[in-house]
Amino acid sequence: MKRRGVSLFLVLILCIASLSGCKKKDSGEKLYVYNWTEYIPQEVYDAFEEQTGIHVVESTFSSNEEMLAKLTAGGTGQYDMVIASNYVVKAMVEQDLIQPIHKENLKNLGNISPSSLGQSYDPDNTYSIPFMSTITVIAVNQEKCRELGVTITKFDDLLNPALENNIVVVDDVREIVGIALKAQGQDSNSTDEETVKGTLSWLQKLQPNVKAYDSDSPKTLLAANDVAVGIVYNTDAGMAIKENPDIDVVFTQEPCEISVDNFVITSGAANVENAEKFIDFIHQPEIYKMILDEFPSVCLNDAAMEILESDYLDNPGSNVERSEIERATLIEEVGDAVSWYDEVFTKMKTN
Repeated sequence: MKRRGVSLFLVLILCIASLSGCKKKDSGEKLYVYNWTEYIPQEVYDAFEEQTGIHVVESTFSSNEEMLAKLTAGGTGQYDMVIASNYVVKAMVEQDLIQPIHKENLKNLGNISPSSLGQSYDPDNTYSIPFMSTITVIAVNQEKCRELGVTITKFDDLLNPALENNIVVVDDVREIVGIALKAQGQDSNSTDEETVKGTLSWLQKLQPNVKAYDSDSPKTLLAANDVAVGIVYNTDAGMAIKENPDIDVVFTQEPCEISVDNFVITSGAANVENAEKFIDFIHQPEIYKMILDEFPSVCLNDAAMEILESDYLDNPGSNVERSEIERATLIEEVGDAVSWYDEVFTKMKTN
């Protein structure tokens, strides 16, 4: 995809060089990061290497389930740091996949929004440091929806036959099954087998309307006018809005699903200090802003929020209304019940 903010990057590098009073280091050190697709721009990795001499090697995944499968199969020795959503952190601790973080090494911890710290999944932030948050929104192509005669005010409107083959959805079991549960008036974190399996009929009604399951870059279909609706992360909605003025975000009667993505360090990490340096580097406001300029997620860094520009602030996909964030349901761990979520989602996709 296009890389933006190059001039800012160059200015940043010059500033870093002047502050450090030295040339780019060449230590040969590395940091192996396992991250979501399109979440941290290459310019940020380059800036980190310029400042520290540590070269970042990034691998990507499309879902927490994919990431967990890789780590439990021996991946803790392949990666130093992972960006993990809140609802899998506790399971990662219980399975000894991650280790405590030395918070005393994080000078920029105070820049993080206090509301994102001390959450139930890690009350003392022993194992996780918040990075950014994503909220699953309904993005609509206003022109295409008008042509189809579709208005979306509630999740059941997504079942409208006029939307056949016209929706892109994130390939994420908890997000999509969570919406189905809410559409039926149920708790989107339900651990009741009958309740979770009861979403199958709703999901199967949605399936004909789904053109693609895509967590990597769902904004592409939206921006290109290839679909009328997207059930997507707000990051993708924000990017689509930048490219296509017909795209907007609608908030339904039911609240959205939201998750907090965190930095965690694997139990087998060979470069723990490098990982902690990277976490601290990211939470510098100027660096954090560089990320949001390209991948506009929900900002969890108060210092960065103060320097963000209208390109982010005026975008309803990126700078989601505070009232909607507060109304949203935090995706939580459901334990063994996740197998029922997987079951109905798989049946939906293979119907």
